[in-house]
Amino acid sequence: MRGAKGRKAMKAKLVSLKLAPWDLGPLTPAQIAGKRIEEAAEVDPKTGKKSNPNKVIRTRRETWVDRYHRQGKLSVEQANIAAELFEAASGLPARDPLAAIIRVDVSGDQDPQVAQVDRRRKFFRMWEEIPIFARPVIQHVVLDDQSLRSLGSWSNAREEARHLDRLQRGLDALSEAWR
Repeated sequence: MRGAKGRKAMKAKLVSLKLAPWDLGPLTPAQIAGKRIEEAAEVDPKTGKKSNPNKVIRTRRETWVDRYHRQGKLSVEQANIAAELFEAASGLPARDPLAAIIRVDVSGDQDPQVAQVDRRRKFFRMWEEIPIFARPVIQHVVLDDQSLRSLGSWSNAREEARHLDRLQRGLDALSEAWR
C-alpha cells in the first residue's frame, strides 16, 4: 500500500514547465525596470485590424514621461518638450530625420564635440525658461526618469497631484517660451 502512494507522489513531481513562447532577455530587476511588455501585432492595411496569430510579445523601455503621456496626464506638447529637454541635457541630437540626412552630406565639415557643446548650450537656454517652482519636479521626472511618487517621503494622491500640476505647468511654460 505504501509503495502505491509513493509512486503517485513521484508521478506528481515529474511535471515539466511550459516554455515561454518568446525570449524576453534577462529578467533581473535591473533589466526589467521601466520596461513594458506588449504584443507585437501586425496591422492589416486593407481592414486596419490588428492581428497577432503567433502571440508574439516584445519589451520596450518606457520613460516616466512616456508613461504619464500614455496615461493622459501629459499632453502631446508637454511630452514633446520634455523629450527635447532630455535630448538637449544628454547632448543627444534631435530626432529629426532631415537633420540626419543633412549630417551625412556634410559629415566632413562638422565636429561632433562642437555639436554636443551646442546641444548642452541649448539645454541651459531651455532650463532658464522653466519656472523655478517646477525645476525640481522636471529634474526628477524628465532628466532623472523617476516617478512623481518617488519625489520626497510621501505617498498620498494629493501630493502626487500637486507635483503633477507643477510638472504640467512647468512644461507648458517651457513650451510657450521655446516655440
